[in-house]
Amino acid sequence: MKIRPLAKSLGAEVIDAQLVNMDEKTFFSVEKAFSRYLVLCFRDQQLEPSDLINLAKKFGGVGDTPYLKGLKDYPDVVPIVKEANEKSHHTFGSGWHTDFTFQKKPPARTLLYALDVPPKGGDTLFANLQDAYKSLSLSMQESLLRLRAVHSSIRSYGPNAKLKNHLENMTITNEKGEPSCESHPVIRKHPVSGEPSLWINPTYTIKFVGMTDQESQPLLDYLNSVIVEERFRCRISWKKNSLVMWDNRCTQHSASSDYAGHRREMWRITTAGDTPINFVQS
Repeated sequence: MKIRPLAKSLGAEVIDAQLVNMDEKTFFSVEKAFSRYLVLCFRDQQLEPSDLINLAKKFGGVGDTPYLKGLKDYPDVVPIVKEANEKSHHTFGSGWHTDFTFQKKPPARTLLYALDVPPKGGDTLFANLQDAYKSLSLSMQESLLRLRAVHSSIRSYGPNAKLKNHLENMTITNEKGEPSCESHPVIRKHPVSGEPSLWINPTYTIKFVGMTDQESQPLLDYLNSVIVEERFRCRISWKKNSLVMWDNRCTQHSASSDYAGHRREMWRITTAGDTPINFVQS
């Protein structure tokens, strides 16, 4: 097994590693690389939905997936589909975000497997929230340590959300009729490495606890602009049978929508996560 870094901040391609029936040595090597690079890409993986279930279990347990309809026999595996003839230019997952931060225990990891990809375009971008935090001034870091932020599903999955209208071949459900909402620390401590992350995102983070929307937005806009600076990013170019696994506890990502007239189909599953805890400076 070999590792090819994709960018300075995060991301690597894992070469000569098959995830199905991997031995313990390969598993520990993958985990070591995952801890270092946060986003791993595995090429030429022949996977079935059952394989994704088994991988999610091996990497921490299958996570809860709200609002998205899964495969008939594998409800935890969600098909992400855009047909070539769809009128909307929107792609599911476009717009910078961290998956499901409106949950009390957001997923630890996301695994995304490519079944059908366009001849060009459709890349996924990733950003390192740990490096973004470290780039801030000490005064800003100290100020953010005291803050919590409200994360809500209302913009994407609420009754007036436009997402349903843009996805012609995916099913968005909202049985409750009400948005999910949780507050989390703005600076999150990674449960494994202990590293701090700037844990907000423009899709689900709507304001800071104790502040109005108007008071919150300027600082949120600034912090989100820092996160997506080029120096903190990497890009994954998809190929058929590629699987990408990323650390949802310290990254953001965004799918590109630049492949109009071409088909793209992925399978997605998440792993169980922890309740985010605040980072405390020593």
